[in-house]
Amino acid sequence: MYLSRVKALAIEAMHAAFDDQYPVPEFRGLHCSLEYPVKAVQLPEVWVRYSDTSPLRQSGVAHVENTDQASGAKVTPYTRWRFEGSWEFVIVALTSLERDRVYDELVATIAWSGFDSVRGRFRQCLETNDLIDLTLRTDEIESTGESAEPGTPWGTDEVVYERTLNVDMIGDFVPDPETGVIVPLSKIQVVANADLSLDNGARGEGFDVWH
Repeated sequence: MYLSRVKALAIEAMHAAFDDQYPVPEFRGLHCSLEYPVKAVQLPEVWVRYSDTSPLRQSGVAHVENTDQASGAKVTPYTRWRFEGSWEFVIVALTSLERDRVYDELVATIAWSGFDSVRGRFRQCLETNDLIDLTLRTDEIESTGESAEPGTPWGTDEVVYERTLNVDMIGDFVPDPETGVIVPLSKIQVVANADLSLDNGARGEGFDVWH
């Protein structure tokens, strides 16, 4: 449901930023993947991982099922879910200098994406996607350490250098109640319904999805 889409969004945003117009020619077409690199030609690479940092929870208090008899439109009940998590970007390279340079470029892309028109494609990709309403915390980037270990997946004694940075986020999504597939946000119209009574007798808000 949301997990695969959140991971894919990170890769899409990286590809959007590190395209053939990236300001540093050396890093145009930087390899980014959800899989650890297994070939030398893939390096340097940014290996992307994601983990939840809080329980997945409903973001609304209550929801209703209804049909608009006036317009005849189909109204489907839904529940909006909220998650909090962290993207983990692992830079993998064959020299410490290359690793550090990729790290610096990645920090610049994330931190300055709101001020640089080219690097801004990173944030624009996240904001214009139609399945996950995502807010990335770009004002705080955490480095979780670096390493240098001999031995490669392709069987040589070369040293593999890594450094990791984490960026926190919050987001929400709407699953289809019948299939579990995420509903495109552009197809959702939120309508307040104050007639819903909760179990304890209090009144709450309901929301409908209009197709």
